[in-house]
Amino acid sequence: MEKPVRIAANEKIRTFNEKVRNGLEHALNFMMDEGVKMQIGVFDPFLMPLQAYLGAYKKKSIMIKIHSDKAWKGELYWFFELKSAVVLGGMLRRLPPSAMQEKVDKETFDDMDQDAFGEVGNQLCGILDRAFRTLTNKNIHLKMDFKKTVYPDETLKPEAFVDKEEFVVLLSEVTLPVYGKQKLTLLLPRSLYEVLLNLEIQLTGITPKVVYIYSHSEDRLEKLQAEMNSRYTKVLTLEKPEQILEKLETPNLVAVGLDMKTMNFPLPHADAILIKRMTANRSLMKMPLFVSWDGANDGSVLEMQKLGLQGATKTTLETGFPAWAQTFTQDPSKVPSK
Repeated sequence: MEKPVRIAANEKIRTFNEKVRNGLEHALNFMMDEGVKMQIGVFDPFLMPLQAYLGAYKKKSIMIKIHSDKAWKGELYWFFELKSAVVLGGMLRRLPPSAMQEKVDKETFDDMDQDAFGEVGNQLCGILDRAFRTLTNKNIHLKMDFKKTVYPDETLKPEAFVDKEEFVVLLSEVTLPVYGKQKLTLLLPRSLYEVLLNLEIQLTGITPKVVYIYSHSEDRLEKLQAEMNSRYTKVLTLEKPEQILEKLETPNLVAVGLDMKTMNFPLPHADAILIKRMTANRSLMKMPLFVSWDGANDGSVLEMQKLGLQGATKTTLETGFPAWAQTFTQDPSKVPSK
């Protein structure tokens, strides 16, 4: 299983993380009694598979699931240590110190605790929603799932989580009056973090290999990206097949996959021009190229080869490209385990 790897920080990442941290800290202190001061530490961002995080994180905690829709659809997760969840909820409902201490000692989290902490979580979710939208100008809408689960729990296995990609783990601590520092973790799918910041995150010590793909089917593109993207491989998409001629200087580009619509021979004028442009480009002809189209067969593949197009195949992009591209990406995370 992949180990955690640090995300290379830049000014945009530092600014975003700090403003989110500051907004959450301000919201916490605003909800509580005047004079109560809580602090959230700097977020330390790194990337890891969800399975690795769940396997390593053993502290009894409350997990809050947050649904996202509109500009990005999926789920993100918050983990609060059980003690901090009990204390924050207790502070919100003005629980006497002796009653608070009893709950902390017994590690109880009854219906009243859940309701109180649910209000805390809902307020913080609203702050996070506004922070995402105002900091990034992306129409991300967040909604908290009011079912709060005490972790570790048998229902919280990796297969219970929606997004199967690696997660950006924003790890921090919340400092509570009397009770000190407690771990606080916000887990965001990598694609959400990249959508919010409008960048591709860089990983310390890892330079991913890049492959470009085009398909007339958006579903195929999404499936291939979900299947192939990893910390070692970055799958970028093209809106039109001819755009690859402009992308050949992309750093670390190792392979190209094109999934065309049905090809009829002799080729229509527009298709013939595209094939001539492709075969005339020496850089593209030296690049590992996988070209498929709907209804391809031995005869139509031979016609393409006569036109000088290398890489033509009757194997579909969807079924054949990932294994074919593995030769060039050498992605260790995609090698079948023995």
